[in-house]
Order: sequence, then C-alpha cells, then structure tokens
Amino acid sequence: MKFVFDSSSIFQAIIENKVSVLAGNYTLDLAKYELGNLVWKRRALMKDLERDECKRLMEIIKGALNLMEVLDVECYEADVVELAGDLNLTFYDASYIFLAKSKSIPLVTEDKDIRNRVGNYIRVLSIGDF
Repeated sequence: MKFVFDSSSIFQAIIENKVSVLAGNYTLDLAKYELGNLVWKRRALMKDLERDECKRLMEIIKGALNLMEVLDVECYEADVVELAGDLNLTFYDASYIFLAKSKSIPLVTEDKDIRNRVGNYIRVLSIGDF
C-alpha cells in the first residue's frame, strides 16, 4: 500500500532513522519548502543547530525526498482552497489531505490537529504506526 507523507512525518522519519518507509510513497512539492523552513527555525529561532548541521540535515532531507514521488499541488488549487475552508485548515495541510483523498490512500502526519479533524474523512497514520 502507498501513503501520502506530509512534511511533519518526513521529518519524523528522518529523526527516527525510518527513511526507508518514505521510499516509493507520495508527498507534495510543498514539503521541500516546509522542511527547509523547519530547519531554518531550528537554526535561527531555536538555535539548536549549527550551520554545518543545517547543511547536513538539508542533504538528508534532499535524499529522503529523492526516494519519494513528489507531486505538484498546482493542478488541485481550487479544490484545495475549498477543502481548507471546509476543514478550517491551512492550504498547506489541506493539500496533503486532498492528495490522500484523491488517491484513496492514507495520510501520514504527526500533526494531532490534522488527525483529529480528518480522521472521519480519510485514514490517518503517524510514523509510529510503521
């Protein structure tokens, strides 16, 4: 079975050394920007990563994304906006949900808010389920 992974689960897979679960699965092009922003936050705001650690982490992220089928959200924009409004979620979060629903496969996310809001709409898992 295939899965859609959002950026929170991709990062968690990296942290838990479970990158192999990402192989052959789906994510969105948004993930690379969300993951880059997460690394920036860790460096600039939380100050728990040094410059060389950031570079190394970005290389690991790039490698993880290369294992996945990264899809463009562009073709879904109008439907995603509607779904985001219906679920009262961000466009980013609704994009992953829309992709999972359109492919009839589970979404993998670490975001408890998303899991609570869409559990009746689509099947939702976390990295801990692998």
